[in-house]
Amino acid sequence: MRKHYFLLALFCAVAMCANALDYNLKDELRLLDEALAERPGIEARKRARIDSLRRAAALADEAYPVYKCLYEEYKSYNYDTALFYVRRMEQEATPAQQPEVQLCRSFVYLSGGLFKEADDILARWQSPDSALCLLYYITYARLLWDMADHAEGEIGAAYNREGVRMNESALTYLTPADTARYWYALAVRDLRVGNHARSIERCHLSLGATQPSVHFRAMTASTLAFLYRVTGRPEEALHYYIDAAICDIRSSTNEAVAMRNVAELLFEADETQLADRYIHLAMQDAQRYHARHRQMDVAQTLPIIEEQMLSQLALREQQALILLGIATLLLLIAVVSIIVVARKNKTVHAARHTINRMNRSLLEANKLKEELLGTLLVGQSRYLNSVRQYQQDVKQYAADRRWAPLLTIPKNADAHLQRMYLDRELDSMLLTLYPTFVRDFNALLRPGAQITLKKDELLNAQLRIFALIRLGIVHNEVIAEILDYSINTVYNYKTRVIAQSDLSADDFYHALMQIPSFSR
Repeated sequence: MRKHYFLLALFCAVAMCANALDYNLKDELRLLDEALAERPGIEARKRARIDSLRRAAALADEAYPVYKCLYEEYKSYNYDTALFYVRRMEQEATPAQQPEVQLCRSFVYLSGGLFKEADDILARWQSPDSALCLLYYITYARLLWDMADHAEGEIGAAYNREGVRMNESALTYLTPADTARYWYALAVRDLRVGNHARSIERCHLSLGATQPSVHFRAMTASTLAFLYRVTGRPEEALHYYIDAAICDIRSSTNEAVAMRNVAELLFEADETQLADRYIHLAMQDAQRYHARHRQMDVAQTLPIIEEQMLSQLALREQQALILLGIATLLLLIAVVSIIVVARKNKTVHAARHTINRMNRSLLEANKLKEELLGTLLVGQSRYLNSVRQYQQDVKQYAADRRWAPLLTIPKNADAHLQRMYLDRELDSMLLTLYPTFVRDFNALLRPGAQITLKKDELLNAQLRIFALIRLGIVHNEVIAEILDYSINTVYNYKTRVIAQSDLSADDFYHALMQIPSFSR
């Protein structure tokens, strides 16, 4: 009898533990969903910071620090734009700042999967700055370990050993006073040499210390989750992957992989519906970051989960049909099915009609935006022309010795200076709309004919004309009015530039209109 009581008590205890684990998992997923709900606000604040920095860069005498801040905002947020601001940093950097620029470029390359390009930079990098040396060794170690993860056999092992060596060099610049970073560097070294138990211990020490940033906590939690996963403890792994995913959301990090691993572990736990939701979120993050190898990593998991989802849906539909066939006559089933399908088709048709109408509205709104922008630019140019007229009036009044009218004319109506300001603002606006315009436009020209900008020059006359054409302003008269050129000057610039391309005029303009805007 006592034996039966003992077994009953044991069963109840196990059931309570299982329920507790389920409850904890649901609670953690609730926190993740709350973070996802906060993402629009987080993204809005990030965009506000970026817009403020862009305005500051347009006005700053020394733009390098501002471009560095913009790079920091984008380096784990969007690969293409981060690389764009690295190029801006390089343009503004002094010789002493070039080593830092090269480290930033190598980080973007390795984050985007361009391992060889990153290795080419790091292999020849030199700097006397010890702070940069620490960043160099950390970046090089990560590159080598990423290469080891993508390689196999002895090649991968060689990369892994070299990464450990770089990590050891980084440790010479860290002390226990660095706390979180120090323990994390030790933990990663232990992981790479196969000492998982000690690596887990040191990851916990790093998480228990004051974190240098939310993004760093995400890295540490993700590493700890990986350790728990490879040591056969999926519950703990899922806990820390969820923690890492929440930190990624709060730091606007799209380059990380925590969300993908959350989906994979949920799939392994037979939570297919949740796994399907989070793997699609992971794919959205990878697409926002624009790194192909991240998208490929997610793409390896996504079809497996979707296939399971489809199998489950098919099984449920089959069971529903069987129950319906038992409960009703075949004719009634057919009638009901026809009605349901007809309603669904009607709903789908209505939804498609609504989507098409919304798309048309968006296209019209975009066209209106471009027309208004062109109108605004024409208005500003006309204003400059009126300022020039003021200057001419002043000279005429002075020549006629008519001093009284001079009192009504502004003293600082300098049309040339106003034109310089307008051109600078126009260049900044155009590059904001088309961040890669200079690079992509040069790609349309023959190598020897590509346009090289002067220092502190955003666009020159030729680039400015074709940027306006990309914006949708195609008439020579309007372009001449906006830029204060003659119509013949605009025509001559266009003719000379197109002549320096291997494309025909039609193909050249078609390729020009394909240069992506910032939203693509």
